[in-house]
Amino acid sequence: MRTSIPWVVAVIAWGMLVACSPDTYGGTESSAGASSSPPDVCASADALRSSLSALADVQVVQEGKDALDEAWTRVEDDWAQLADDAGDQYAEQVDGVQADADSVQAAVDAAGDDPSAQTLSAAAGAVGVFLQNAGALVDEVSSTC
Repeated sequence: MRTSIPWVVAVIAWGMLVACSPDTYGGTESSAGASSSPPDVCASADALRSSLSALADVQVVQEGKDALDEAWTRVEDDWAQLADDAGDQYAEQVDGVQADADSVQAAVDAAGDDPSAQTLSAAAGAVGVFLQNAGALVDEVSSTC
């Protein structure tokens, strides 16, 4: 199990590096029916970018699972706000990233119930996908600010 933890950190860091890649969900923004004013969406995107960075910076070996849980909780809160603020304008991307967030939560729960190399690997993979796709959405939203 101990050898899996550095791998988890590496996958999270990799996810942040590729978060600037083009939008994985390939949707385009719609000008009709934005759910929040641009400043609200921009502030939410900035908050989520910050919490994604904090999640990627967690050093599980040194800081422990509590630090990872704390970072994920902050991401969940900031993600919920961005999803609410940008949901109408970026519905397809929001739905995709929400599915990714659900996968992370399920994987983190499984790793907490049975901390094994397999469950930690699954959690790391889910976090990496979430970081990439959430980062791409944040970039797209931020480009309109």
